Amino acid sequence: MIQPRTQNEAYWGPDFALTKTDIEQIYNHFLEVERPQTADEITRMIMAYRVAEEANTVKKKLSGRTIYQPQNSYEVGARLVFPALQFAHGDVTAVRDGFNPHDGQFKVISVEIEDVAREFAAALQSEHVLNANNGNALDELVQVDVDELIALYGDWVKTAVTQELNDRAEFVKLGDVWFVKQLMAEVNAGHLHLAEAVLEINEGGPLPTEEIVPHLDMDPALDKSVQHFSLNYHLLNDDRFDEVAPRGEVAWFLRRLEPDEVQTTPERLAYQPIPHDRALLSPQLLLLERELDDEWSDLEEPPSPQPVVFTLMFPHRYAGVIPLSSRIRPLFPDSHSPRQRVRFIDDQTGEEVIGWVVQEHRYIYGLGDWYEKNGIPIGGFVHIQPGPEPGVLSLGFDRRRPQREWVRLATAVDNRIHFELQRRSVGCGFDDLMIVGTDVVAAIDALWRRADNQQRTVSSLLAEIFPKLSELTPQSAVHAKTLYSAINMLRRMPPGPLFAELVRHQAFLPVGDHYWQFDNNRWQEGA
Repeated sequence: MIQPRTQNEAYWGPDFALTKTDIEQIYNHFLEVERPQTADEITRMIMAYRVAEEANTVKKKLSGRTIYQPQNSYEVGARLVFPALQFAHGDVTAVRDGFNPHDGQFKVISVEIEDVAREFAAALQSEHVLNANNGNALDELVQVDVDELIALYGDWVKTAVTQELNDRAEFVKLGDVWFVKQLMAEVNAGHLHLAEAVLEINEGGPLPTEEIVPHLDMDPALDKSVQHFSLNYHLLNDDRFDEVAPRGEVAWFLRRLEPDEVQTTPERLAYQPIPHDRALLSPQLLLLERELDDEWSDLEEPPSPQPVVFTLMFPHRYAGVIPLSSRIRPLFPDSHSPRQRVRFIDDQTGEEVIGWVVQEHRYIYGLGDWYEKNGIPIGGFVHIQPGPEPGVLSLGFDRRRPQREWVRLATAVDNRIHFELQRRSVGCGFDDLMIVGTDVVAAIDALWRRADNQQRTVSSLLAEIFPKLSELTPQSAVHAKTLYSAINMLRRMPPGPLFAELVRHQAFLPVGDHYWQFDNNRWQEGA
């Protein structure tokens, strides 16, 4: 049987590369369809083109020639083609008798292929793989299942297409969609000013491209997809505009009308990596680190979005954000825009809350009023889960009838942080080990700035907060969770550096179940 090269993995494998002819075919394809194409559409076109080209080539090689099969007899002068030799062809120059015990009597034909004489069996009566029926060979080549080839090898071809087009300035890419720059619609400064005005009238947005284009008086003869692609390209390259839709959608917003906290990371959320030896962390501490799921702990994400319950930390409550941690991140898939606008729906009241996902700095802004209105404390349990459509999520908290609870409250005394236990009405489920609130936010903020200006080390901050927290427990022991929650009032840090310092410094003594004690004498010795 003839086996088309295009049905072999070796043809489409990791080394597959586009040729000059392929690039010309892509150009011709764009000229023919006159609209943007996805990488998948271009990949399909290239693979279908390669299959068709192979069929044409084979047709030419078969034209006027006989497909060689060992079972057939041939005369001198016969014009043969050999599919097994990549369709090499030649003329029979001699015929002689042949014999061997296995095959018996047969003929040996001499064929000149590219000026080299080669011998082949003919009139062979025994079975031979090349005797398979090649009568429908050309039909098989023409009827190659391109969909099957794409399923098997399309990723390799798509990679080659993307790499090649990326290297060519004449091709323009938006997301996973490509177009030729010369075929784009004209978008001038006037169009962009009009787009800005349209968004401003609509409170900054978000507006999809199809709602902006009708106001811009673009060339109506062009396909809508060309108008949209061209406008999107120019808006994306203009600092006035932000693309804020979830992946797979396009919606525009005026950047100057976005919240300041979306444009600039709130200071309390900024984390400067703290060098530490992760080898110091025991398996138990690593499990606790995963449980805390800080957004700056580089933890493996779950394979798919799942409902998440997280514990609210002071920096997040203070800034009005949700942390974009490893368990929460899959709920907000990466977008081509650094900022996404999303909607939360309160699962009890149906209230809509607008959030802004800032992927690079790992937070979702816009929850401050919702936290405040619902009285969610530091250490409170908040839950989110996928909503009914992309960009919409269900939001809630562990609602309960308000009760007066003993909670830790931070205060400021003589430029140092202190802690005390007081009763407060709490209407939200909370982690008792992490609830550390304050009634004097401004004073705590001043302590944070002071610690930042002095570039305090992790151990010095621990030495300040540990004794005050230990006074609140009979055993003078403090849980690692509590230390983590409290130290983040003075400096933003994930659990890793904190836990490593607890293990490293001789002043901190483990007493079991993640509780630690502080030895001031050892601290003085090691200071």
